Amino acid sequence: SYVQLQLTALCGLVPLPLPPEAREANSVIYASSHLKEHAGPMLLLVCGSAPGGAAGVWGRSLCINSSLHEGAMFDYITRAEELGWAVLVANPNINEFNGVPVSGSESPHRHLQTLWSSYVSPAQASCVLVVAHSYGAPSMVHLLKVEPEARERISALVFTDGGAFPPGTLLMEAIPSETDPKMDALRKELLRFEQLAPEAFKLASSTVRTCLHAIARNFKASDEPAGTPLAVDCDGIVAVSAGHRSHPSTTHSATEPVFAYLQLGVEGTVKAANDELRAALSKR
Repeated sequence: SYVQLQLTALCGLVPLPLPPEAREANSVIYASSHLKEHAGPMLLLVCGSAPGGAAGVWGRSLCINSSLHEGAMFDYITRAEELGWAVLVANPNINEFNGVPVSGSESPHRHLQTLWSSYVSPAQASCVLVVAHSYGAPSMVHLLKVEPEARERISALVFTDGGAFPPGTLLMEAIPSETDPKMDALRKELLRFEQLAPEAFKLASSTVRTCLHAIARNFKASDEPAGTPLAVDCDGIVAVSAGHRSHPSTTHSATEPVFAYLQLGVEGTVKAANDELRAALSKR
């Protein structure tokens, strides 16, 4: 698509196959040319579920009805490059090609797991920073469950209106009841995900919860000014306003406070900032 072409032409990213080995079916991710040897921070960008989310796209509807400035990831990529960070753009919704499952990318959860082992783990990055929109959030929580190294190397984890499909939570996704016919298609998709990534549908361990409480912050849809503290959500994660009530618009509207938070990750002060904000919210 046009956006993916601009990831290379405008942003200077390089398309890379996932899995790296030649297969009948591959997904394509996008990365800085110096991703492996770059010794500074790495920014991983994870879109939400299809059809709204795609590599380089926060919200398809925004790209069509508003602008690429709001709906695409260009601003985040350019900002990261100006800060001297390497960039890696996930492509979690390409799970098959011409009917052939993409090995290691059969679901968004498996995609991130393979992406981590193939491209993030071998990289020399000093720390890993993550921005995950919508369903990218529970997919990232799954990664923390199954990859101990991710819990060590991710120093700041941003969710933008992050949440599992109902009725699940970030800590444990769930399958909708068969009594709700409106959820039939979603139920079938989540049953497929459960077979591929069973840990996503199990309650997060205390180790994972402790990690999330330390490094994660959820920028939720809200009319409050971006960055305004809202609450500690049901998963125990600090929630602040994204500065917009529309779900697809949250990542763009929260750009400034998101990058301020990511900078705390570079400085190693995210946990202290979250603990301080959590304490202040508990007094309300």
